Amino acid sequence: MMRSACLMGTLAGLLCSSLSGAAELPLGPLSHDGPATPEQISLYLPVTGPLDVSAAASVRYRPSKAGQWAVAHPLHRIRVANTAGRKPPDTFAGVVTGLEPGASYDVEVTVRLGDSSASEKLTATTRALPGKVSPAAKVITAGATAAEVQAALDGAKPGDVVQFANGTYAVDRLQVRRGGSPSKPICIRGESRSGVVLKDTEGTILQVLAVCDVIVENLTFEGSKVDSGTKCRSRGISFWNGGSPQKRVTIRQVTLDGVDMGIVAWGNTEQLLVYDNTLIGNNLWNREFLESNLTWNDDGIRLPGLGNVAFNNTLTGFGDSLAMSAGCKNVGVHFYRNEILMTGDDAYEGDYGVRNVTLYDNRVHNTMTLASFDPIYGGPAFVFRNIAINVGRQPYKLNNRNTGFFIYNNTVVRTEGTGSGKGWGWNQSNNGPLVAWGYRNNILIYRGGGGLMAMESSAQDPIDFTHNAWFPDGRVWWTTSGGSFRSMAAARGKLGATRPVFGRSTKRHEACVICEADPFATDIVLGETYLKRITRPYTPVLAEGSIPRGAGVAIPGITDGFTGKTPDMGAIITGVKRPVWGDRLKKALAAPTAGK
Repeated sequence: MMRSACLMGTLAGLLCSSLSGAAELPLGPLSHDGPATPEQISLYLPVTGPLDVSAAASVRYRPSKAGQWAVAHPLHRIRVANTAGRKPPDTFAGVVTGLEPGASYDVEVTVRLGDSSASEKLTATTRALPGKVSPAAKVITAGATAAEVQAALDGAKPGDVVQFANGTYAVDRLQVRRGGSPSKPICIRGESRSGVVLKDTEGTILQVLAVCDVIVENLTFEGSKVDSGTKCRSRGISFWNGGSPQKRVTIRQVTLDGVDMGIVAWGNTEQLLVYDNTLIGNNLWNREFLESNLTWNDDGIRLPGLGNVAFNNTLTGFGDSLAMSAGCKNVGVHFYRNEILMTGDDAYEGDYGVRNVTLYDNRVHNTMTLASFDPIYGGPAFVFRNIAINVGRQPYKLNNRNTGFFIYNNTVVRTEGTGSGKGWGWNQSNNGPLVAWGYRNNILIYRGGGGLMAMESSAQDPIDFTHNAWFPDGRVWWTTSGGSFRSMAAARGKLGATRPVFGRSTKRHEACVICEADPFATDIVLGETYLKRITRPYTPVLAEGSIPRGAGVAIPGITDGFTGKTPDMGAIITGVKRPVWGDRLKKALAAPTAGK
């Protein structure tokens, strides 16, 4: 059988799909899932009739001009019955990462079930980043009043560049009320990043109304520099949630200093680009903030909606540094290569993600939780190659009825924590069943006292839970899904069989290892408790001969490029190019006034 279809629309380019193979596989056309993003292709393949859950969907891709096929991570079959909230369609979905902006790729998905197979193809183009803007057409002179600044922005037309001359401007909820077009965005910029300061000590500095095609770049926003608790009065850039979704808004090369909230959207938005920014919040790393609700609502970058990305940003002093919002579509939202120096709650709040969301190649120091899913609505979500040094609570929060998240090749090093992080390396309470998820190739070093892991959530089948490094050996609990054990070996030997998701193992903890307390080439020094803030940036390269080195399993799209027979466990993989984390134009925070 042969079918073909072509789709135009939100993608940057033409998508063509074709299906060939056994007629009995009930599949719809392969499509790009939401608008194009710069370095990812999100895939969506509907299941149109009864299809056994054992059907597997492999993915390969290549540059359209030429090149060899590469294998990506397989697509995930969404578990409709195990999803919290509104039930999603029966679908295969997944993400290809590590692509070039503005490039065309051929993608082929092959679904196999026994002797039957079917293939779908498409050509998709990643989103190009906005180029350098033309010289300023309108200049706001130093000393302009708030009313004069607002009038200048209100007078902008598509293609205009409005530039602030160097100086400090006292503003009062400055608003972007006019938008451009895809080919002629409006650009609002400063003469220099540190020389132009928009200052509002009492409220929102810049509010983006229901407009599209705007670039904000090369200036500084200064807030209250004093925390307002859960009221979050001081906000840097906020997207109004009272009209049609904002689309194609770019925020780059901007500094936000002394705000409760950084760059935050409240409702559905599309194709927001947030990159090469430095954000300094008002929260502090001390017991008063961390063991209370003072950090709640203090989001650093919050991008709900479709096709939004935040990459190469540096953040400190927020509650949840990277987040989405409840009640939004949250499809194709990606956070990557960010540097988080301190965050008082979740480094990544993946709560309310729907499908094809990612957190990868980020480096985090001083957080209470690395990643939270409370819950995700079916997934898939991918968390991979992230670093988290000094985690105060559990490294991963997997609350609620949950399914469809895959945690690969992350490195977590922690000491004695608080709450659920005290007395356990990783403590996940039974807050709902976990089904069809994965945890492979990770390193968890715990230097506190007590047990190693308590995974108390029910169900746990199917699951991939293999090839991880742990320290120290100690109690391992799967109380509601298999028993409680005094050691890793005991757990591995006595836990009952489970079905795999993408792996091959039917046994939890297969190929897991107990590793050194410090298996890294450079020793990672922590305090006796999490309250000692770590100020030295660590890159946890595994030492030659360490136990996790070469002890992992190859995972397509995750460990590509590794050298040796098998890849390393953890975020830094021998042979894989190391990312550049954080704001590439402002690598260090120079004497920040807040977030200490």
